Amino acid sequence: MRFRAMYRSILLLAMVFVATGWGRASAQEQVGVVDAIEGQAEVLHAGASAWTPLGEKAPVLLGDQLRTQAGAKLRVVLREDSVLQLGPSSQLEITQQLLAPTTVSRFQLLFGTLRAIVTERYSQLRGRFDVETPTAIAGVRGTIFIAQYDPAQEETLVVGIEHVTHVSGRATAGEVDVGPGMATRVRRGSRPVVPQPIPAAQLRMLRQATELGGGTGSRPRANALDARRPQRAGERALAPGAQGLDQPLITPQQPKPPPPPPPVPPRGPR
Repeated sequence: MRFRAMYRSILLLAMVFVATGWGRASAQEQVGVVDAIEGQAEVLHAGASAWTPLGEKAPVLLGDQLRTQAGAKLRVVLREDSVLQLGPSSQLEITQQLLAPTTVSRFQLLFGTLRAIVTERYSQLRGRFDVETPTAIAGVRGTIFIAQYDPAQEETLVVGIEHVTHVSGRATAGEVDVGPGMATRVRRGSRPVVPQPIPAAQLRMLRQATELGGGTGSRPRANALDARRPQRAGERALAPGAQGLDQPLITPQQPKPPPPPPPVPPRGPR
């Protein structure tokens, strides 16, 4: 009996140790990499008590909190090729990412501005890509949108850039669909307002706040949306099958016809 009780105690301790080890391993799982930084950005790893500086090519782990200082920007490329671009004075937490059997990612935008460029991998059955703020949830399945949370106003702004973004309130029922060039706002305890066109000047400011240069590292890997997303100002976004339609039309030169034979002089009388 004493041996059996001792065996059970050892087995229980082993199970606790393994479970704790697995918890640490999952929290340290790499879900992306820092692709570019402008200014100063920092990371707070899960279980850590101090923020540490971020550099290009630094790994991004599950449970990390990322923040940018005033005037700083940060771009993260996730392992499934989606891109997160964090604007100045912003903080984001990586709360969940699963690649199988379905692709599910969740993020907490605690304050500031985020642009998400999401691959079509999330359009698969039960796939989800959610950005949560204290007042709203923006969910997409392969699209581009900008989310901004103002803690002073306790208000979330969601702007559609490409395709449709589904926005719901955290505390109330109700959901709206935000298309390209449209925006909705969600205050604490309220449902999203009816989407309205966003003023061009405001959209331009949000784009500039979440745009970064190439950095010293490699450009983000092409994802499923690159074929349709404009790469330069003024360039049209096209479906993959229409890429050739945007190219200049080149027609081969036709060979010049041979010159006509010289006229035959008339014959004189015989």
